[in-house]
Amino acid sequence: MQWPWMKKRSDARPAGAPRTVDDASASTILSGDAEQDSRSLEILLDTIAAVTANIDLDDVLANIVARSLQVTSAERALLLLGDSPDSLTVRVAQDKEGRALSGGLQWSRSLVRRCLEEGVAVRSVVQSDQQALELGRSVYDLKLRAVMCAPMRAQDRTVGVIYVDSRAVRREFSARDQALFGAISAQLAISVENARLYADSLEKARLQKDVEIARRIQQHLLPPLPRDASGLDVALRYEAAEQASGDTYDFVPLPGGRYAVMIGDVTGHGVGAALLNHAVQAALRSYLELIDDAATVVTKINQRLVQGVETGNFMSLLLMVIDPSQRTLQYVNAGHPALVLCQQDGVQVLEKTGMVLGVVGDQEYESSPVLGLEPGDLLFTHTDGVDESMSPAREVFGVERLHELVGTLRRDGRTADEVLAEVERCVRDHVGSDVREDDFTMIAVKLT
Repeated sequence: MQWPWMKKRSDARPAGAPRTVDDASASTILSGDAEQDSRSLEILLDTIAAVTANIDLDDVLANIVARSLQVTSAERALLLLGDSPDSLTVRVAQDKEGRALSGGLQWSRSLVRRCLEEGVAVRSVVQSDQQALELGRSVYDLKLRAVMCAPMRAQDRTVGVIYVDSRAVRREFSARDQALFGAISAQLAISVENARLYADSLEKARLQKDVEIARRIQQHLLPPLPRDASGLDVALRYEAAEQASGDTYDFVPLPGGRYAVMIGDVTGHGVGAALLNHAVQAALRSYLELIDDAATVVTKINQRLVQGVETGNFMSLLLMVIDPSQRTLQYVNAGHPALVLCQQDGVQVLEKTGMVLGVVGDQEYESSPVLGLEPGDLLFTHTDGVDESMSPAREVFGVERLHELVGTLRRDGRTADEVLAEVERCVRDHVGSDVREDDFTMIAVKLT
């Protein structure tokens, strides 16, 4: 088998023909001179072996630049990463003395663009100022005499460009240089891609470890169900779509035997949403220790979010204050799915009292009127991952079906945990699997 660059060149320029200033890669490494060809193959194989033996991306890139200078005897080498002329960025730059180059580096963008568009190594020998200007202002300004670049492609995907140039009057890149440079670049692209994939796998493993740590922290910080809440039967279902959740909840005992029950949902899910939830949970508990008014507490949480969270991130939140002895309920609903009150005579949907948190800094939230409760009454709240759960046919479970189901279960005399267990079963049957597309949280509180 013969690789393209091993075939002997048959397009040699006839004697006396005019010299080509811009020459695309139509040449080959093998010239017919046994000694020279042996040296070319030795350089090629040695370069490939040196870079493919390493999987550290930074080392691979630095080695490619150093080898490019060695192979071409250029004065300067740049390695640019990117998949198009407009996305290229200089990753490594070095001169022939091995010194790293930085600052406002210039290169012939027109030649690089041609190299990528044609997908082959290209070279230019500059014989006049006019030709320099045609190759780009940078070539003219740097007084370059010879420029050469080769695309780096792996699995039909461009990963970058190797670029070398020289100002030396006697240094001109030959057809052999071009062929060797192009052959090396094709092989080195594979090394770059392998090193990049290895680096990505390490980063992915590190991120997975960080996410797992975040999940454990979140599980530790989320409160347990109150087991001694006199007069209340409380149940919870909580499931994260990812290892860290954008849903949150809390149960906070208040003076006089009352309980504050909170449920919230931050836009998105994952580590960022989980961190924001913990901040809200901590703020909620702090404010509840000092302020005995749910509306004021929610207003202050909103102010904190507006000041400290990037625009576009917001949170829905429902805060209930339940007094089992007085059998009363008061709540603040900041853009959260409606609270459902299931009583003997039917289901009452308790609507929002304000907009989501984190949008308008001077928003003043209001509490609902004080509502009376009776023994057996059931309060049900959830995040949108419940009612928006989709079937394989992309049909949502829906709030109407959810409210009707909860009302039926209340009339059947189910406990709070039995209600949630049945809702969870029905949603799972609707979805057809245990896979969650969104975080999934439900709370049921029954007056006993």
